[in-house]
Amino acid sequence: MNKKAVILWMIAFIFLVACGGGGDTEPDTPASDNNTSSSTTTETTETTEEDSAPADSEDMAEEPTEENQPADEAEPMEEETDAEPANEEPAEETAAEPAAPASPFGDRPMTGTDPETGLTVNPDSVNPGDTFIVRGEIISMNLTPTTSPEFLVQSPDGLKFRLRSQDLAETYYEDGDQLQAFQYQNGLLAQATATLAADASPSDIPTSTDLVLIKDE
Repeated sequence: MNKKAVILWMIAFIFLVACGGGGDTEPDTPASDNNTSSSTTTETTETTEEDSAPADSEDMAEEPTEENQPADEAEPMEEETDAEPANEEPAEETAAEPAAPASPFGDRPMTGTDPETGLTVNPDSVNPGDTFIVRGEIISMNLTPTTSPEFLVQSPDGLKFRLRSQDLAETYYEDGDQLQAFQYQNGLLAQATATLAADASPSDIPTSTDLVLIKDE
């Protein structure tokens, strides 16, 4: 009996030791740990959702819609530009062309045929017996004697006509003014009806009895 009791006691002792060792090597995980982890995950997810929600609403608030745009921005840009008047003419058409300087001889022609007398004005050539009209600028003169002065008149085309005129005492401007002999100078304007005698020699020059001075105004 003692031997059986000892064997049973030893078996019980071994069983206890085995049970005790298993409890030390495999400790049970507290149930609270799982709950804490789950709640922490849930709180993190909720916090993330809460943080993202305001951001989305702010972005939506910052994007203006067509209804919320100010009236100035909603209007098309074309309306801000004033349309040019339909009747406005280009600057080139409205700009007046500069008027040609008036001739000191007025409407009287400088070439061709004079409409009042039918005579040729500043002819290209002069033959004995020709009567013609000279109009132009005095570029040379010989006033000795003053009773039969000689003038060299140049037309605008460059033709030159030498003629002998009446006495200086009988020579006037068109308006009746008169120059003294010392007041004559090159550059004066003049017109005259001149005639080359039919029996003129090569040394003879045309003569005039109506030379008149023209004022260059």
